[in-house]
Amino acid sequence: EGILHADVVGFHAFDHARHFLNASKRILGLTYESLMGGLIGVRFHGKKVLVTMSNVSIETDMLDVAMALPEVQAGAKALKEKHGRAIIAGIDVAQGLSGIQLKLLAFERLLMDYPNWRNDVVMVQKCLVPNTRLADEADTLRDIRASVHRIQEKFGIEVMDYEEIQGSSSLPMVKRLVIWMAANVLLHTPIREGLNLLPLEYVS
Repeated sequence: EGILHADVVGFHAFDHARHFLNASKRILGLTYESLMGGLIGVRFHGKKVLVTMSNVSIETDMLDVAMALPEVQAGAKALKEKHGRAIIAGIDVAQGLSGIQLKLLAFERLLMDYPNWRNDVVMVQKCLVPNTRLADEADTLRDIRASVHRIQEKFGIEVMDYEEIQGSSSLPMVKRLVIWMAANVLLHTPIREGLNLLPLEYVS
């Protein structure tokens, strides 16, 4: 009911809006209707609450300009030359639901099952530590560090380029673009998350 006191309720995806509409109908017995302009109106206490869906995107023009910067071009070239292997990249927050641990287990399985890749691939993983969920971050980092250590012990230090970045939940755009331009694959494996624009940056 608190949400329905607003004039407009916005969601990133239709699925989220659909769940909200179903909850309004089943829990509160409210009706809704389609309106002009692709909006949906929910009748609540004599007024229409507009429900909208709006997909957030990225500024591709800005990314194109940034990718042409000399420091981005040079950084991507240096990262490729540093490893001389196919690069699987990831930038994730060090929290349990980010799925970094599952990603590392999958990478370890790849190296176990396909030994021909051991000298031809590297995982470049940036692990962001915002220091906002201290217990979760500490547990997650402990597991991640153990996995990185185990993978490097089994297959060599060259297969993992792992870095923790303290006090931040995002990497500056220039640093992200260096990684995206050098990477052959972006591996993004969250268990559950909200909106994340990094995959859109990578494919642009």
